[in-house]
Amino acid sequence: MPSATQHRRRRLAALPLACLLGLLAGLLWAASALAQEQMVPKEELIRQLGGKEPAATPTRLGKVRLRGPAGVKSTGDQLEQPARPKEVAILIHFRYDSTELADEFSRQQLREAGAAFSSNELRGLAFEIGGHTDAQGSEAYNLELSRRRAQAVKDALCRGYKVDCGAFEVKGYGMSEPVAGNDDEVGRSLNRRVVFKRLR
Repeated sequence: MPSATQHRRRRLAALPLACLLGLLAGLLWAASALAQEQMVPKEELIRQLGGKEPAATPTRLGKVRLRGPAGVKSTGDQLEQPARPKEVAILIHFRYDSTELADEFSRQQLREAGAAFSSNELRGLAFEIGGHTDAQGSEAYNLELSRRRAQAVKDALCRGYKVDCGAFEVKGYGMSEPVAGNDDEVGRSLNRRVVFKRLR
């Protein structure tokens, strides 16, 4: 049976390994958080929001086979997904409980959006700027905060770029349309976003 001294030595030997594993987990978390924060460049905004049609082309399925009590039956071609408005989500970080931009990443993302909406390809089109929040706080509070943040994005675009301010409508969605879980900061940061949606 190992002595108390041997137990202590084993614990001390395991300590650096535990520290190393903790450090590795922290680095992986930071890397995954950074991977989620990808800049959407001007060209990508134009590509996804531009074009003649305000909605993405619906996807068509081939023959669908249905299995039921009467056996297997094939149906003709069907439209599975109806046409949806073109939209692009971007990450804009705001200071806590504020409409003020929090960092250089957000300012650069706003510059990319301003350049896109000033372009000939998007001029004359109409867009909704939708604000989204995470699930911290009450539903009513988040609804108003998301609207104010979407308005702050519109104001910044109208102040700093040659855009048609009448082309933008502002809407707050609050926490009603999450794209990730709200259990950790990575998920919450993905839910705090601004979505540009093509209206016409």
